[in-house]
Amino acid sequence: MNNGILKENKKASKRNKWWVVVLFIAFAFTLYLVEASPFSSTEVAKYNNGYGTFDMKSYDVDQVTSVLSTMEDKGFSVYRSYFICDTFFILAFGAFQLYLAMVAFSWCKKKSLRYLVYAVVIARGCFDFVENVLLYTVLDRFPGKIGTLVQIASAATQGKLWCIRIWGVSLLIGIFGLVYTKKIRKSIS
Repeated sequence: MNNGILKENKKASKRNKWWVVVLFIAFAFTLYLVEASPFSSTEVAKYNNGYGTFDMKSYDVDQVTSVLSTMEDKGFSVYRSYFICDTFFILAFGAFQLYLAMVAFSWCKKKSLRYLVYAVVIARGCFDFVENVLLYTVLDRFPGKIGTLVQIASAATQGKLWCIRIWGVSLLIGIFGLVYTKKIRKSIS
């Protein structure tokens, strides 16, 4: 009976390792798409005098209008493709963040604390998705009325960036707690 349970645990452990590999590959591939592919932020920068994308910066209506005014049709096309790639990145990065948080906080017995960290990751993904949808719409409506869309997108960008900062600090705390609890367990045994 015990031998069967051990075999099943080893199979589950192998499956979990494969999921981690798949998760890492998905994250790395989508990171490539948004940072180094023909649809990347670097590629977008070639069409707007080096500005790049709005999604990791602070911006307002005047800046967006100024940057988009310099872009040619090809630049708008590349930027739209960037947002499609970035949507896949949102999902892959979110799954990767959740996995890292689960590992870092595996020592924590308080579910509410773990769920709070997970909620920050989910909020980051939601802010990022809203930002993408609104900025994509801005591209379609430009040079028409974009003021409100840009203001809301900018607020979503700032919300996303704050969630990334909070998650980063949380991850460091989680890793510290993990290392600390392992040292305590080791010294007890």
